[in-house]
Amino acid sequence: MPTQPAGFWQGAKDSQAIIWTYLPVSFAFGVSATQFGFSAWEALFLSCSMYAGASQFLVVALLGSGTSIWMTALTVIALDIRHLLYGPALYNLIDNKLNLKKTAVWAWGLTDEVFASGMIKLSQRRQEWSESWMLGLSLCSWLSWATGSFLGGMFADQVSQMPQFLQAALDFLLPALFLSFLLAAFERKHSFIVAVTVVVSAIACYLIDLSAAIFIGISSGIFAGLFKHYVLKKPDPEYQGQT
Repeated sequence: MPTQPAGFWQGAKDSQAIIWTYLPVSFAFGVSATQFGFSAWEALFLSCSMYAGASQFLVVALLGSGTSIWMTALTVIALDIRHLLYGPALYNLIDNKLNLKKTAVWAWGLTDEVFASGMIKLSQRRQEWSESWMLGLSLCSWLSWATGSFLGGMFADQVSQMPQFLQAALDFLLPALFLSFLLAAFERKHSFIVAVTVVVSAIACYLIDLSAAIFIGISSGIFAGLFKHYVLKKPDPEYQGQT
């Protein structure tokens, strides 16, 4: 019996792991925004208009410190340039014809965590993937982020009374969630690329700084993938037959 594609509500259900992490992190963003002089409504507006996840913390810090909006925009674009690769990476694994209206909605919500969930579904349970599932996943994830941002701005004064260790824990939730997705999607065939990226990033972080290590690590991963595909002649199985 063929497997039926998952629907919208299944996507909403599968978004729970993202939602329960997004809520406290976005709440922390709302608190941070008010500390830099933004209102709860302005924090909500940022989460609705740019939806840049962790980069929104940088936006409010830069704007709050007097940095021009153009310099802030360029900085965030440089940090989030990786999102240009998310759509093509998913598209190469999708067999079905895409609906332009649906694609425009769920593609807008391709955060790191939503992208990771989509990649896992397409890599491990491809027959269950559908655009309706992606819509449920991305929309519910975004709603949780927007809601948390607004609530954080509304109750910022009460957060200052929380223990310091709880405030610090909020900052770790988002990278911890993405790391769990990364480990879930990891397969032995990715070992070479992951090893190169980790080693180069660690060296760059030690010799230069964390910001440079992020850019250098991303670049090294891209070049490692190209080297594996074109020089070592070891294309990934899911791409075979498509080129």
